[in-house]
Amino acid sequence: MTRTEATEQIGELLDNHCADCPTRQELNKIHGSTYSKIDGHCNRECPVGKQLQGLSKHLTRT
Repeated sequence: MTRTEATEQIGELLDNHCADCPTRQELNKIHGSTYSKIDGHCNRECPVGKQLQGLSKHLTRT
């Protein structure tokens, strides 16, 4: 997978899943703009967040 393909897939996931995520919106209401709390949920508990982390491995340059 190329960096461009990974970037496109990441953009699609963010637009289609994360933008309207009710859990993310609820955490934002509870914690305000404390992204560490919100991103902690996304990185550890959300299946889409885990998929994003997997795609991010294709963004590194060799």
